[in-house]
Amino acid sequence: MKFLDKSNINIIHTGTTTVAITVEEGVIFAADRRVTESYSKKIAHKVGKKILEIDEHVITTIAGGVADAQFIVDQLRIRSKLYSMNSDRRIPIKSLANYASILLFSSRILPYIVELNLGGYDDFGPSLFTIDPLGSLTQEKYIARGSGSPYALGVIESRYNPKLSLDDALKLAVDALKSAIRWDLFTGEGIDVAYVTKEGIVFLKEEEIKKYL
Repeated sequence: MKFLDKSNINIIHTGTTTVAITVEEGVIFAADRRVTESYSKKIAHKVGKKILEIDEHVITTIAGGVADAQFIVDQLRIRSKLYSMNSDRRIPIKSLANYASILLFSSRILPYIVELNLGGYDDFGPSLFTIDPLGSLTQEKYIARGSGSPYALGVIESRYNPKLSLDDALKLAVDALKSAIRWDLFTGEGIDVAYVTKEGIVFLKEEEIKKYL
């Protein structure tokens, strides 16, 4: 069997750093904006969006190949909408995460180069899952992905508490990204932040993010 050699393919990667944190009020997501290109890690874009809405109650962050990530995100959006239409209720976060896991696992011979932090707020409360390119699925209280994840996780580990207020958790997520931007060569160009509570999804505006910097 001949396998696809991706070493010479000009793949655009989102690279860099994404984080997600679960507290009692909801799930917080943060990501930098730098997009790096192929294995050279050349900066390809400075305003990449790595926090994406799947449905009105669920968000994902992406790290890896942009085209692969876009395909997976589109499949999750379709699955969520179909579930809502057929069941007349929102899809549980765990069910959607399991679907993402199956989708990636079934393509493990020629894998999609993408890592997802998938989380939101459903009838069971807030929940967060992480899925790797081969479909491995784990539920987490907090997680970081990408090249700057060791620096971001160090900050989160030192201060995380599941009973943090939403505001304190937002500050923690931003501080984790700030650490990654400071120490990781491939992380930068600003920070995007969003969160999901029982009221829905909120993407912070630039001026709102500045108060946490």
